[in-house]
Amino acid sequence: MPARTSPRNRPALIAALAAAIVAHAQPVLANSEADRPAEQVSPVFSLQSIMMQGVVNRALQNIGVPYRFGGSNPASGFDCSGLVNHVYREALGIALPRTSRQLASVGSPVAESDLRPGDLVFFNTRGAANSHVGIYLGDGRFIHAPRARTLVRIDRLDDPGYVKIFEGARRLDPLSLVMSPADPRL
Repeated sequence: MPARTSPRNRPALIAALAAAIVAHAQPVLANSEADRPAEQVSPVFSLQSIMMQGVVNRALQNIGVPYRFGGSNPASGFDCSGLVNHVYREALGIALPRTSRQLASVGSPVAESDLRPGDLVFFNTRGAANSHVGIYLGDGRFIHAPRARTLVRIDRLDDPGYVKIFEGARRLDPLSLVMSPADPRL
């Protein structure tokens, strides 16, 4: 199931994207590379990284929310895929597939060594591929709703418990997700 953007969220999201571009754009004031100050030679931002930082920031707002099987909101709690769905819906206005196994088919595979903030990380927690999902934060850390009687928290991929069950990662392209045709049911 492809991710969709709610039609009512698109104008606000497009306005936010435009504001981010304008706020981070560097004017070209010189005619040649040699005439430009060093900080204007190569801008250090991309629209995708700005959008994914919004995903990370939204995810961090949910630290301490209790785990709840089937949960998909901070008021009642989250399971792992409910947290991912809530974060992407709130940060980007997109709806993703509901389960971790379904999420494992969205986006593109990414090597562990190439992970970027906002990527989805998958684990085999119950003897089944992609039975758990989290959101990569950077520096080897990810946020997730681990299991019953726990809270949404940050863990490390190099923790011995997670190294053994790591299945892989996927990168979602926020621009293609945001601009995809809206699902009329949303």
